[in-house]
Amino acid sequence: MKNNLLYICSPYRGDVKRNKEYARYLTRVALVNGFAPVTVHLYLTEVTDDSNPAERRMGMTAGLEILRQCEYILIGDRYGITSGMKEEIWETEKSGIIRLKEKDGSIMFSDRWKAGNEV
Repeated sequence: MKNNLLYICSPYRGDVKRNKEYARYLTRVALVNGFAPVTVHLYLTEVTDDSNPAERRMGMTAGLEILRQCEYILIGDRYGITSGMKEEIWETEKSGIIRLKEKDGSIMFSDRWKAGNEV
């Protein structure tokens, strides 16, 4: 793979306003740290209805396909881990995508995220 694409994995459901602000924050941190961030839940949710199961599945399927093209995933768990995030983290187990975390505006490797240990 060897690219600089970094997939932002953070909550969307729940407090959507707060969660979108957090996703924007993580996207900025990724940019400042030299990555090319991809934050699908900031734009796919603009064209799908997340409360409609078929449309949510369509968005998740597209997001997972995009994730598979990324070298890295940044797991933003400040507000917990949602079911969608678990699915994305599980995908990294299968595809060898490098897991990262954010702390105080820096990005570092994370060995915390293993299949079955997502929370």
